[in-house]
Amino acid sequence: MLHHIDVHVRSLDAVSFLFDGLAEHIGYRRRDDEEPDFVGYETAGGGRPRFGLILDPSSTPGSMRFAFAVGTHEAVDAAARVARERNAQAIEGPQLNPEYGDDYYAMFFEDVDGNKYEILAMP
Repeated sequence: MLHHIDVHVRSLDAVSFLFDGLAEHIGYRRRDDEEPDFVGYETAGGGRPRFGLILDPSSTPGSMRFAFAVGTHEAVDAAARVARERNAQAIEGPQLNPEYGDDYYAMFFEDVDGNKYEILAMP
């Protein structure tokens, strides 16, 4: 089982602003026990897997893509609206992506540092 993922970012304020808005749409909430150069998120119920944002001024985006599964197409649509409002970059979708499977509905985006993310719903 996945325990946690840390994403290194050059702009902690900008990326946490994005995920503060997306958190409820992807089943997460911001944690209270932060450190000066870290912002953590846990599942809405307070558990794992968690993910965190670590301030790293020298980071460069990698080739990974961090994907969040949600329950419905409407949840993907709502997350896409928030991502646009909170300055996500290179947004694709939301749309059906049959190359990934029947009824694979997703939106793809990047944070301001170029890290790649996806929010998807599928049966």
